[in-house]
Amino acid sequence: MSRLLGLARPLLILAVAAAIAVFMIKSRPQLEARNVATPPPLVEVDTIRLGTVPVTVVAHGNVTAWRELELAAQVSGRILWQSPKFEPGVVVEAGEPLLRIDRTDYELALAEARQALASAELALADAKALRQSARIDEAEATVAAARARIARAERDLTNTEITAPYRAVIDEQRVELGQFISAGTAVGRVLGAERAEIRLPVLAKDIAFIDGDAPAPVALFAEGGTREARWTGRLVRIEARLDTATRVVPVVLEVEDPLDGSRHEQTLPFGLFVRAEIPGQPVERAVELPQDALHGEDVFVFADGALERRAVTVARLSDGRALVTDGLTDGDRVVTTRLDLMFDGMAVALLDG
Repeated sequence: MSRLLGLARPLLILAVAAAIAVFMIKSRPQLEARNVATPPPLVEVDTIRLGTVPVTVVAHGNVTAWRELELAAQVSGRILWQSPKFEPGVVVEAGEPLLRIDRTDYELALAEARQALASAELALADAKALRQSARIDEAEATVAAARARIARAERDLTNTEITAPYRAVIDEQRVELGQFISAGTAVGRVLGAERAEIRLPVLAKDIAFIDGDAPAPVALFAEGGTREARWTGRLVRIEARLDTATRVVPVVLEVEDPLDGSRHEQTLPFGLFVRAEIPGQPVERAVELPQDALHGEDVFVFADGALERRAVTVARLSDGRALVTDGLTDGDRVVTTRLDLMFDGMAVALLDG
């Protein structure tokens, strides 16, 4: 009997616990069912105002000399004098002497040519006095040859001094004082300092905004420097070719007297990498938007609490901005917020209420 009671006690405890649990569940108050509405996502908008949008085409390039020249000796001899300015990086003026070659042999050649001319003229005078026509023709030929030798000797004597052909920067110096050089020896290289040239690679789609017939001044800035380091150039040509490797069109600028400190706030050295801001033709009835507002070739417009997908025409993308020329009207509110999911008719609310 006691054994049966021991087995029944756990079952009795479980039955009582189950009854208590059922009573508690049935006696708790019923929860009122309510619908929980999810608030629409918030977005920011730009209100459209169509107008005239200025265009600036930005490109980068290196400053180079407008012309370069290899200096070569036209006579042979030993270098007896070298200008202290004949050093790389120094500016020299047009006609300034750079090197002088030993003149001795050329002075002797000129003296001998003049002596030969005197003898030839004397022989010609004798022939004319004696009226010997055959000798006259020969003497006249000898005189002409002597005069030609004098001209050559004078030219060679002049060429013993090598001068700057124009205002230039010495780029390379290839000979030294005391060195013997032959005719044709390259003695140095100079860069024309009268003008600087900057060749800029411009995207083909941006060329349409540049007016090559009436170019405006172009602002140049030292890349990586401050905006105070600036110069003014002018557009001289848009090359009628497309670079097959880079698919850009070369646009050439010039800066007058780049090394003249009186003309510019600071000199513009050759080899400097610069940024050019070329004024483009303004676009009428257009608007600029953040590039992030684009969804392919469309934008989303906020209308009556929902998104409206709108196709637009984008004329240009630059520096994170999109130039839109068609598809929008004044007062349209373009959504500039990018949501993970966006579709036509989607309910949204304005961030600013």
